[in-house]
Amino acid sequence: MQRFLILLFACISCAVLRADVRAGDAVRHPALAQLPAHMLWAWERPEDMRWLPADVGVAYVASTVLLRGEEALVHPRVAPLMLADGAATVPVLHVDASWRVPPALNGQQAARIVQELLRVAQRGSRNVVQLDFEVRRSQRPFLARTMAEIRRQLDPRIALSVTALASWCMDDAWLPGGVADEVVPMAFRMGQGRNDLRRRLRRQGFVQPYCRDAAGYASDEPALRGLAARGYYFSPRPWTAASWQAMQSDTLSAIP
Repeated sequence: MQRFLILLFACISCAVLRADVRAGDAVRHPALAQLPAHMLWAWERPEDMRWLPADVGVAYVASTVLLRGEEALVHPRVAPLMLADGAATVPVLHVDASWRVPPALNGQQAARIVQELLRVAQRGSRNVVQLDFEVRRSQRPFLARTMAEIRRQLDPRIALSVTALASWCMDDAWLPGGVADEVVPMAFRMGQGRNDLRRRLRRQGFVQPYCRDAAGYASDEPALRGLAARGYYFSPRPWTAASWQAMQSDTLSAIP
């Protein structure tokens, strides 16, 4: 009888532990709770965003790394960015892979990306840093390894956000689990079949659960609303108070 009770207690303990692990998987990084529900992307161009409401933040390109051949060329931001005091900011590291001179995707290049991301991560005001790295299918293993190394070295107090193609959050899911605290699928510039994908997103949202906390939208495309609690917004032109107001008031629901 005593042996039975011991075994029963052990089974219950294991079940509770597994439940805790499952619950822990759903826990979001506390730094993300400090971000506004609306974040405007500020790309590498002059931006005067001092007009921005206090409840809207800015994810700005702080640096760009160009992978070309054996090189990893770092270009820190030089375009001016003017913000009101106290604005919520998230530095973005943008990574480009040359098409003319395909990158070697070697360990030195990965290390340079990690080093630069760790540097810009200190520039934000909300303990969040974002990696923007759109890769070809053949380059995915390199991105996965680089993200894993970022996760290993990044201060655990800083949340890692990564952008993703919309398809990566649907049937073409490949992102390794647990290496990012926030995945931001871009619900714009979706290429061929974009109209069908818009209809599907309108109907069911993103298939992958880890893609449902944030989504990216563009000011010059029909907006898909309600895909995520936090929106990141892209504009091909410098932001103005008028363009942000137009983006907010865009209630277009019909999908062409």
